[in-house]
Amino acid sequence: MKNFPLMLVTLSISALLIACQDETATRADTQAQSFTQASLSAPQQGDFSVTDVTEPQLPPINSSRESLSFISVPAKTLIISPPSDSHSSSSDEYWTTVTGAELNRGVSLSISQASSVIRISPRADTSSGALMHSQAISPDKIQLINLDNKSSASKSSSNIHSLADPQALATAGLTDDSSALIMSSSAKPGKYQLKVSVPLAPKSSYLVNVKEKHSPYQLKLTSKFRVSSLSRSLDFNISLTNSDQALRPTASLKHSDGSYQTLKLVSNHGQWQAQLPETLAMPSSNQGLSEIQIDMQTRVNGIEVIRTVKTAFKQFVPSAKIQQQVNTRWREGVPVSIAFSLDIAAQGRFALSGYLTGSDASGQDKTILKTESANWLTLDNSAMLLKLDPQLIQESGLSAPFKLMGLELKDQGQMARLSYQQEALILEQ
Repeated sequence: MKNFPLMLVTLSISALLIACQDETATRADTQAQSFTQASLSAPQQGDFSVTDVTEPQLPPINSSRESLSFISVPAKTLIISPPSDSHSSSSDEYWTTVTGAELNRGVSLSISQASSVIRISPRADTSSGALMHSQAISPDKIQLINLDNKSSASKSSSNIHSLADPQALATAGLTDDSSALIMSSSAKPGKYQLKVSVPLAPKSSYLVNVKEKHSPYQLKLTSKFRVSSLSRSLDFNISLTNSDQALRPTASLKHSDGSYQTLKLVSNHGQWQAQLPETLAMPSSNQGLSEIQIDMQTRVNGIEVIRTVKTAFKQFVPSAKIQQQVNTRWREGVPVSIAFSLDIAAQGRFALSGYLTGSDASGQDKTILKTESANWLTLDNSAMLLKLDPQLIQESGLSAPFKLMGLELKDQGQMARLSYQQEALILEQ
């Protein structure tokens, strides 16, 4: 029992020594760390960002409050490059909407390619105030008459190779009660009349699609696929293969309810600009896309060529931007993390990502890692952190200057890319 007080004293001294060691280690670790402040690099070609932030009005797709942060090692062959802001589509077909009365009288079609496919699809109509479904058309009631050849004008069968009814097309995945015909391979380019011999409701609606497969005349459209809600125009380029004719297109915007609105077009040094209406409504959901339709009619080598090409684009609200000043944390000469502050118009879920590069022996930038972070931000807390992995950096064998490349900001509520910077930051201690 006499040794018991001595044991207590020994334990107390040991605990005190351990506490002192922990304090010394913490102080040493803190001293090993340093913080630097820097500014994002000046934008370069291919970079884009938000100027003025605006509050989104639609419910977010992703409203998770969970914080996510992870680091990955990209393939050595990865080339960090700006994301494309445009896409292209080509068309060898055109569409036109007609009434049942017009089909009974005969609809004029321009055909520039033999073996073309013509499809007639019944459409719903609400012009009377009630929903009316147009009746399907039996293919044996369809006539196709060559208006340029009077001697055979009454011989519709000579222009048709085969017919398909709604049931046959349904097995091919076309379940809209449409009927179709394939023109004869001997049919000549020119004007044709499409006529239906069974009486149709005069105000019923039908979509006629003419697809000229293997046609040498393809209409190509290139346009942006992301458009800010603050933008009042959509730029695009069009060209027709095997033709040097000046094109005069028309454009229309498809709304979420399926209706179309004609757009004013302005030509500027070979590029076209569709003027978006001031009252342009955003899609009813952040998951929705808007669609623009370009129609073109011209003559090539004496043949009338008609084309329709459509393209979808994402409308987004510029809801956030990255502030210019960033803070970097270092430990033993290696960057550990990069802290960003965002300007946001309303609370929401945002994501940041970027690539860390280092310099090899020849002074070339090589990718070390990709870092990504996502979080729910509020007006009181709009900071985001990109974590780095010191071990990966050291094992890479690369050295300073370290750079942050391909910095990208996304609004996950809208699933929209808000900004991109190719060479965002040079990390210096």
